[in-house]
Amino acid sequence: MQFLSPFQKSYAAPALMVLALFVLCPSPGLAAPPENYSKAVEEPADTNNEAGLKYTKTSLFKQEFAKAVREARDFCKKYKRENPDAKNLAIVSDIDETLLDNRGLFNHVEKFTWPEFIKWIEKAEAPNLKETASFLKWARKNGFSIFLVTGRPEKLRPYTIMNLVKNDIAYDGLYMRPDSDRKSSAIKLKTKVRKDIEDMGFKIVVNIGDQVSDLVGGYALDCEKLPNKMYFVK
Repeated sequence: MQFLSPFQKSYAAPALMVLALFVLCPSPGLAAPPENYSKAVEEPADTNNEAGLKYTKTSLFKQEFAKAVREARDFCKKYKRENPDAKNLAIVSDIDETLLDNRGLFNHVEKFTWPEFIKWIEKAEAPNLKETASFLKWARKNGFSIFLVTGRPEKLRPYTIMNLVKNDIAYDGLYMRPDSDRKSSAIKLKTKVRKDIEDMGFKIVVNIGDQVSDLVGGYALDCEKLPNKMYFVK
């Protein structure tokens, strides 16, 4: 479901990961059914809360994160330069560990659990991840519409909006998991949302997220994978 932002003015990877990334961004006409990608997306063995938190403090994590965001911005610049008359350009971004930083929770729990995560979301205290927030701000100033697509359930919309407002994050649409759908994979849900966005007449130039499941399924010209070893979402 789309929700307009209060800021809106007018309207070395594992082998399986390499396979998944290879099929991240086919053209919309070639986008395969999301279930075809599921078998290629397997959880890396080194994914866990403690190791993931330690990894976020390393220079390699910071380099990987900055590189992905830089390449997203560079791709947008290149696309606009080569397509000066293009209209209705869009960026799709995940929220958690892409735009909002939940380490304030993970520093105090042994592993990811939905009950603890929901309590944390309701506090609306997560700070932004500055590189991504800056990129989205730049993109919006340069004519891109910003669509946030998250696996958070719809019932958490008020707290999510509150947290985004606290961080001065402007966007044009916020899509969340329907409360009635607890079984569909993130791949299936997010692929459908991107298709819906393009069916409205937008061209998704960049799709950015911290999970492979944020990205596979097509309907974007470029995909950028941010590092996250704290948890894994299929």
